[in-house]
Amino acid sequence: MFDAENNKEYLDLESALARVRGNKTIYRKMLGMLQGSGEFAAFEEKIAAEDWAAAGEVAHGIKGMTGNLGLTKLFETSAELMNQLRAGPPSAALLAEYRDTVEKTLSLVQQLCDEWDAAGA
Repeated sequence: MFDAENNKEYLDLESALARVRGNKTIYRKMLGMLQGSGEFAAFEEKIAAEDWAAAGEVAHGIKGMTGNLGLTKLFETSAELMNQLRAGPPSAALLAEYRDTVEKTLSLVQQLCDEWDAAGA
């Protein structure tokens, strides 16, 4: 079962639902758009190509998308990455933190969506 309180650092459900006036259907659709987004893969492609400016632009998009969805830690990590990428390559530590945060966040999003889908929410 999705534990909103213990996962608030990653997914602030209360705040996110407030943004859509409590409409779970709209929020679920928005989460589906995140899940189907190619932004995470695009970011990794830009990093692999060492195209720091383009990676920064993708990080900016991820930051905006995750901020609107209440995905707090991923929003913050993306913002840090975006700032570092303006000056060149990101630190290995920040890149590792970002990747771990993406994995954890997307797992929580999937868990929440599965529960809501099963409940017909």
